[in-house]
Amino acid sequence: MIKEELNLWAEGVEFKHWDAYYNFILSVLDFLCIKEYELSVILCNNEYIQKLNSQFRQKSEPTDVLSFNYLEESGQIDHKIQGDLIISLEYLEFSSLEFNVELYDELQRNTIHGILHLIGYTHKTNDFQNEEMLIIQEKVLRETRRVF
Repeated sequence: MIKEELNLWAEGVEFKHWDAYYNFILSVLDFLCIKEYELSVILCNNEYIQKLNSQFRQKSEPTDVLSFNYLEESGQIDHKIQGDLIISLEYLEFSSLEFNVELYDELQRNTIHGILHLIGYTHKTNDFQNEEMLIIQEKVLRETRRVF
């Protein structure tokens, strides 16, 4: 039975805005009409995410976000979540500089991105103008963005 459960923790990084981040995630879940969820979010460093990326995706490099869905995938968008998000704050520090955005905006964008994957969205490119998932991601970010 799925319930409303959200767990956050850090591996190898310090993070000071847990309450704001927790409330941000709840607002994203609400905006996306996700009422049933068991979601754990781990904020980590590149070393931690690289180990997982290597183990589960056979890519021996860090990445921004990994999502692990524990529900049976139906091939359709499902408004239930049972899964984990792993987000490298260290990686996001680099990408926020590359894209000239604030670190916490990049954290929020990647959190939304991972949640969309957990409910069944996919994308083939990173085309923010044409990929449905990325268009939705940016809309959700505009509506739920928080200042940490």
